[in-house]
Amino acid sequence: MSVKTIGRSAGRCATAACAYRSGARIEDQATGRVFDYSGRGGVAREDCAIYAPPNAPDWVQDRAVLWNAVEAAETRVNSTVAREFEVALPADLDDAGRRALVAQFANALVERHGIVVDASIHEPDAYAGKGQGNRNHHAHVLCSTRRIGEEGFGPKSRELDNQRSGEVMHWRGTFAAMCGDALEQAGHPIKAARWRAGYLLKAGQIEAARERGDTAFIAANEHRMPTKHYGPNVIHIERKGRTTDQGDKARVVEGLNAEVIDLAEARERIEAERQVEPERPRSLIEAGREAARNSGVRLLGTPAEPAAPVVRPPELVLREWKTENDRQFVGVVAKAEKVDAYARRLLSGHERRQEAHRLQRPEAPAGLLASMKRGAYEVAAKAWEQTRAAIAKRIERLSGQIDRLAGYMRQAFPWEGNQSPGELMAERLATRAKPALAAEAQAARETGMAAIDGTTKADEQRRADARAITERDGKLAAQQDRTLAEPSQAPTLDGRTLGDRMAGRADADGKPPQTAQEKRQAEALEKIKASRDRERQDREQGKDRGRGR
Repeated sequence: MSVKTIGRSAGRCATAACAYRSGARIEDQATGRVFDYSGRGGVAREDCAIYAPPNAPDWVQDRAVLWNAVEAAETRVNSTVAREFEVALPADLDDAGRRALVAQFANALVERHGIVVDASIHEPDAYAGKGQGNRNHHAHVLCSTRRIGEEGFGPKSRELDNQRSGEVMHWRGTFAAMCGDALEQAGHPIKAARWRAGYLLKAGQIEAARERGDTAFIAANEHRMPTKHYGPNVIHIERKGRTTDQGDKARVVEGLNAEVIDLAEARERIEAERQVEPERPRSLIEAGREAARNSGVRLLGTPAEPAAPVVRPPELVLREWKTENDRQFVGVVAKAEKVDAYARRLLSGHERRQEAHRLQRPEAPAGLLASMKRGAYEVAAKAWEQTRAAIAKRIERLSGQIDRLAGYMRQAFPWEGNQSPGELMAERLATRAKPALAAEAQAARETGMAAIDGTTKADEQRRADARAITERDGKLAAQQDRTLAEPSQAPTLDGRTLGDRMAGRADADGKPPQTAQEKRQAEALEKIKASRDRERQDREQGKDRGRGR
């Protein structure tokens, strides 16, 4: 249930709100504007009805007259002209059941507050299958803010305006109980119990499910995250085939919730398979031990058997661990985005202050009395420079913080070997929130099953081999560079050093001088060394020029 107000301070009026929700054509007599939504789809017009106290005038049943009278009863430019209860209707009820449920709720509002209620039932949107728009049956219950009697509208119903009165929470619980009764009468007892607790917060719903033993509801909803509201503007843009940041964030949360539901279904399927497994024939000793366990008596000489731990499939454990990590990562990103937005606002303020301070720089004195003014100028210039340095220091510190926050708002790139700071923090939070699951996931990874990021131990081994090959190639390249840089220290060949061979000298044993091929090889090595020396000198000269600039 969502409770909203329609006020003039936001530029809204009751006639337009009623015309849109009921799919009707209404002319606002105060402004002369015509609000025509008679061609709008998705409105069950035959189920739209007006509910009023028994002593209300007959004209309240005319929708256009009613809401023009509501507008005329308010004289202030910022008045709240109407109040709306938007309620979800159970899809397990038929059209008649939903119509009766809305009528029951509307009559209860009229009886308690003495107001006029205009209820409109809406069907699921045509784009609901594509994940856009309302995907459920719902009703818009538009209420007048003033009580009505035989002579028309009277005083305001202030109890709904006071947040401490508890009226809104009362109606949440009342409507949830009405939905539960309707579902139970329609033959859906399990869903009836869930709807009765549906007005509570998530923790309250889980606790109510534990009390009634609804394990399926707990498994499917305990780790779910609150979804993001698309809003009419986002829905309108995405229906044109374009994507939005808000829509992408909402789909991320919906994907995580789908993973949670899949895990719950997988757990139920595994438990069902374990229950239907055929029981293997037992020996007399095993039967005796089973009987002793059931009776609570341990046979003499029989050691106490510890309860066998429940070992879940590694795939299921790793998948659940990944879902928990993703859930924590979404929370880390949301917090980092808030801090980032705050830091950027501070940074923009400091930058504006820096620009304004730059324009206040004191000018050096000139003219005949410049020497006399020099002392005051130096004091002012020094104060100006200190303020400038302080602002620049704040800007530098904030820029560094913003750069660090970027690591908490992204996932690691494919070429990165480690996780991003946000992923590491999400993993720590997940370990702190669910230490037992973290231990299970670690054990599952050690068995050689697929890791969280989709890699296996074979992939890790291949990466380790690649790193070893790269290190080996680097060592060989460094050794070759040292050999070319110091030819006199190179290993001897046929008894002569490389210098002797290049000079064509015989060795101590009188071996012949270099051959033509050996001379060409030596010349090629000299050219390579000279080329590398030139490149090194060019790089050093380039660095010197950069320092000069």
